[in-house]
Amino acid sequence: MNVFDALQGAAPGMQIVSNSGAPGSSSFVSIRGASTFSDEGVSPLYVVDGVVVDNIDDISANDIKQIDVMKDAASSAIYGARSANGVILITTKSGESGKPRIDARYQHSFYTVARKLPQVNAFESRLSMAASDLNNPSKTLEKFSARTDSVGMQFSTNYYYQDLLFRTGGRDDASVQISGGSKGFKYRASLNYIGEKGVILESGNDKYTANVNVDYEPWKNIKFTTRVRLSYNKTNNIKETVLQDAMRRDPDMIIWYPDGELIPYYSSGGRRNPIAELKQKLDERSTYRGNFYQGITWTFTPWLRLDADISADYTSNRNLTFSSKYLEGSDNGKNTGADKSQQTWKYAGEAYLNFNKTIAKDHSLSAMVGSSFEVSNQLAYNIAGSFFLSEDIHYMNLATVKDVKNINTTGWDEAMVGVFGRVVYSWKSRYTVTGNLRFDGSSRFGKNNRWGSFPSVSAAWRVSDEPFMRWANNILTDAKIRASYGITGNDKIGRYESQTVYTAGSQYYNSVGGIVPASKYGNPDLKWEQTKQTNIGVDLSFLNGRIMFVADYYIKKTSDLLSDYNLPSTTGYDKMRVNLASIENKGVELSLTATPVRTRDFNWSTTVNWWKNDNKILDLAREDYINSAWLIAAGKPAGLFYGYKNLGVYEYDASNAWTQDYKTRLTPVFKRDNEGNVVIGLNGQPTLEKYLNPDGTEYTGKIAQMKVNGVVAGGGDVIWYNKPNENGELDGVINSNDQTELGKANPDWFGSWGNTLTYKDFSLSFNFYVSWGGQVWNDLKRYYCSWGGNTHKQTPEYIMQGWKYPGEITSWYALNSKQRKTNNHSMSLSDQFLEDATFIRLQSVRLSYSVDPKFLGKTPLRSVQAYIYGNNLLTWTNYTGYDPELSGGVLTPGKDSSKYPRKREFGFGFNIGF
Repeated sequence: MNVFDALQGAAPGMQIVSNSGAPGSSSFVSIRGASTFSDEGVSPLYVVDGVVVDNIDDISANDIKQIDVMKDAASSAIYGARSANGVILITTKSGESGKPRIDARYQHSFYTVARKLPQVNAFESRLSMAASDLNNPSKTLEKFSARTDSVGMQFSTNYYYQDLLFRTGGRDDASVQISGGSKGFKYRASLNYIGEKGVILESGNDKYTANVNVDYEPWKNIKFTTRVRLSYNKTNNIKETVLQDAMRRDPDMIIWYPDGELIPYYSSGGRRNPIAELKQKLDERSTYRGNFYQGITWTFTPWLRLDADISADYTSNRNLTFSSKYLEGSDNGKNTGADKSQQTWKYAGEAYLNFNKTIAKDHSLSAMVGSSFEVSNQLAYNIAGSFFLSEDIHYMNLATVKDVKNINTTGWDEAMVGVFGRVVYSWKSRYTVTGNLRFDGSSRFGKNNRWGSFPSVSAAWRVSDEPFMRWANNILTDAKIRASYGITGNDKIGRYESQTVYTAGSQYYNSVGGIVPASKYGNPDLKWEQTKQTNIGVDLSFLNGRIMFVADYYIKKTSDLLSDYNLPSTTGYDKMRVNLASIENKGVELSLTATPVRTRDFNWSTTVNWWKNDNKILDLAREDYINSAWLIAAGKPAGLFYGYKNLGVYEYDASNAWTQDYKTRLTPVFKRDNEGNVVIGLNGQPTLEKYLNPDGTEYTGKIAQMKVNGVVAGGGDVIWYNKPNENGELDGVINSNDQTELGKANPDWFGSWGNTLTYKDFSLSFNFYVSWGGQVWNDLKRYYCSWGGNTHKQTPEYIMQGWKYPGEITSWYALNSKQRKTNNHSMSLSDQFLEDATFIRLQSVRLSYSVDPKFLGKTPLRSVQAYIYGNNLLTWTNYTGYDPELSGGVLTPGKDSSKYPRKREFGFGFNIGF
């Protein structure tokens, strides 16, 4: 289990969603909702051993000692103005005084895909082809031409593509640590390796990390702290859309020639060979990273201390891509490749004075003042070409044709400086008041507003220490009421959006390059986003800590939101970044931890977390607008789905009958035989006798009919919701004006339940995670159920249940929708493909056994533990896709469009200490 999996559900208010199930993929993290429109700016600030880092992907979970999540403005403000989205503090393990200790750990696991989707077989494929043209007598469901060549290469197979693409993956996780030290010198060093084989062919990841922590006190009042972290990561990515490409492919199209050679794209009937897409395409990413930290603590007096540190972070990325000539649509011998490299340097440092003194026993006063700086820069190189001389060697000098438009170098640099201070006063630890103030300057903003000020204040009252609460001391061990208010900032925008930027190397005229302005106009008045957060909380401890309860309520409002503003085309620019919009998040967080049973041999501890967050866009930098399938509007929540409402399917052509104002749908009455069956004429339609009103009376007025795309809808077409105009009138024409709010992507609330049971030397832990409410746009299903040609297969559900004849009652539109102009399958979003995102997941189970130390007394072993475990074991959900838990943008979340599926993991391991 990686760091993000361990954090999911551990802290109320923190949402963690895996961006992909692929090996080496990262996770989307959000604390107390999104306080910005920028997808890059949603992530919290990560601080590892006092150093701000961009991500924690290179940190081994074995090296982590403690993780703290700072959510309210008062606790997070001191860590920098970029803490508007919360702060995650990670402290790595250090050495301890004593003899050297060696700890070895090995873990092996097996991966399987958590869920597979239904796919058509060869027979259903023929049904699909027959139904594509119901008006053609030679293509009926009762009679169709069979593919009878049992030895032919093209039509003699029946592939279930998911069985070909998925495999049993796995992970090997090994580490060794050595630690020890004396009174003035402590050390810890570790080496870690994780090798993953993904559940989709060819995907994998190898990660090596090394960590060295040294604490050295050459003198009584001076301490040096050294941290070195090195990592190497190599990932083989795959094209995640290979699943949707495969499942729309005809199952009787061949994959291999009889000699075992993969069939090329240009010979596979217009559908890509999914196995070839994985084996003949390379997307390899290598990352080297080194982080170096040196700190010093100089204690002048018992109440005055100086802390200073400096750090350097270097990252080198290389992304090598190659696509075989056999993946091209024509046999022209063209293969393509690219080599991209990035080198990023980051230097940071800070120094601050700490004052801490107790006055007259009851009064405690502490203060801190300091400053910090951070400088970063990057250089990137890109070269691309085609017609390589070899399919197996991918060095760019083998490309006989260079892609001039994609050969370039880019770079950037940025800087930030800050000045900060904090004062804390406490009386008997009963009343505590804290004040923070920070000034930060960022090069990302315009020269007119480069600096921002971010104050915060908090107060705490330990009610349990009051004399009037002594009567409850036997039950209420500790009780504290907290309140805080603060302002934090965010600078996650483009590095040069305060300036008008020019670019070269991407635009050519008659093969001659030039310099052109970028499409975005610079705004010198750009300034920090400001998030004002109010938090009220209570901490309760009962029965000497056997029951602990924490509750928080917060309101978080971000103003001066950084948003794009559309410019008139006459300016020559598309847009400009401005500070205009605002968004608000409100939420409740509850956490209950208890130890219901505690005996000599048996112990049970349990934790229940529950939280919810409601957001609302207060203002926009522009008019309300639709972004693909989401409504972005003031007064509405972010992530609001907007599209067409599906009310059912017309059974007959005559079923499309409405009153003249289109407000009431009429019921047709047809001629029936003596058995009560509707009589179908030679024209394939029933004989209409009359129409009835909803109350059963006969309708004698004029009949109106709905039109879609200028065509009158008939049997098998979708009954679309006709939205009233501002006067409440209906026009009977389905177009973009009929789109409406369909639901929201963000869940209503989250919950988790974690348990640990120990009996003597055995320990069992298991965790559940709940996401309740919200919707998922199953765009993968919509994609399958659309038509893209005769070789485009649909889902078995659609093929079996799609409308086929007059009078059929079904929720699926006509199977021959490809031949129609009524847009049954081509609407960008309809609620037919919005599904409930609720799920309950058995997230992890672990059973371990630790050998009693008394059995190890005469051996060099200090400890031995063996365990088995499982992750993502069960998921209860109504969602029909791979998984209802999806990451996504702030304004456009909840779309499932064929991401790498989540894995189910089973494994075992052991830990040995010497």
